Amino acid sequence: MSDTAKRDRKNAAVEKTARLAKLAFDEAEMKRFVEKAASVLEYVEQLSELDTSGIEPTSHAVDFRPVLRQDEVRTFDDPDSTTADAPERDGPYVQVPRVIESE
Repeated sequence: MSDTAKRDRKNAAVEKTARLAKLAFDEAEMKRFVEKAASVLEYVEQLSELDTSGIEPTSHAVDFRPVLRQDEVRTFDDPDSTTADAPERDGPYVQVPRVIESE
């Protein structure tokens, strides 16, 4: 593919993206935006040329493991203390306003 054809294809992609995003640019803005977007597309094309056959798919660039504890059932020594500050209570339960209307 010739350089002109590549440039035309990139311009068309940028114009289509702008149209889909309902963005309107004047001619100078469009030219500037096309040049910047084209450089991004060229970089993405360079990345697609990399041999990634030996690399495991991942969702993060670094090894990331969330720091979460395991769920475990615990009992409270003083269950009334957990509801003591609730504005309204019904025995050991906290009363909250109804959010789902009955039919």
